[in-house]
Amino acid sequence: MGVTVAIHGFLGEARDWDFLRQAGFDIRAVDLFRTYPLPLLAAAADAIVGYSMGGRLALQALLSGATFSRAVIVSAGLGIDDPAERIARRQRDELWAQRFERDDWRELMHDWNAQPLFDGEVVPREESDFDRRALAAALREWSPAVLPPVAARLHEIEIPLLWIAGARDAKYVAEGKRAVELLPNAELWVCPDAGHRVMWDQPQRFVERMGKFLGVSS
Repeated sequence: MGVTVAIHGFLGEARDWDFLRQAGFDIRAVDLFRTYPLPLLAAAADAIVGYSMGGRLALQALLSGATFSRAVIVSAGLGIDDPAERIARRQRDELWAQRFERDDWRELMHDWNAQPLFDGEVVPREESDFDRRALAAALREWSPAVLPPVAARLHEIEIPLLWIAGARDAKYVAEGKRAVELLPNAELWVCPDAGHRVMWDQPQRFVERMGKFLGVSS
């Protein structure tokens, strides 16, 4: 397999994918949050992998005509269809965006990681590694309440696609099951002993499953 474009999640960094590079993958990692305005996501590669928010962006890229031979979507959802739910989510994201613009970083990280979604998993992040304006803008522009929901269009993605979710991440396991029923050429892998942050919970299992799908020997 050739080059893989990798898109990290919210509060992520390009180096989040270093473990794949060290395992023999040819990774071209996107770094979304070091500068503002937000960067464009166009990149030439053979495959694309996106985690969480990066998974949403990868799906949007595929549905916008980006050409890849394979795709991996990790801990991502299909978006929000219900108008009332979209409004509520947008309001929550706006509150977070305002906090990312002004709040004490240590307190902010504590509250962000305390969300039930992360199942107690903490990934340390340093304020100096981010542009806060870019983080706030991502919450406003790339929220599932703003991006178009994708379920009705998944049949358009015909390339082989691996959908990954952590076994403890029930919401996104359900999203993965729904997705692979709608995609014409997809498989779901539920990673044992992992939550939403699959790559941090089970890096070796992740490498092995990605390698099998992309044809990379580690």
